[in-house]
Amino acid sequence: MYQTYDRDRLLRQVRELLREEGVRPINQTDPAPEHAAALLLRSFGVEPVLDHVEVLKRSMDRAWEDADDARTEKINNR
Repeated sequence: MYQTYDRDRLLRQVRELLREEGVRPINQTDPAPEHAAALLLRSFGVEPVLDHVEVLKRSMDRAWEDADDARTEKINNR
């Protein structure tokens, strides 16, 4: 049976659960929470899906110049 679940919804629910339990979730870069959530869903046989409108909204909240500068700085600091 094909099943899907919104990856970002799972992240929101997990963050909320952790806060309710008194834990402060802090995003990591390796693995990124988004990647880890997708892996978790796949490990249960559930296909992670994204709300493309929300993804587009988030990407528009940050100018491409800022993202480009951050990427360049990350590469230069290796």
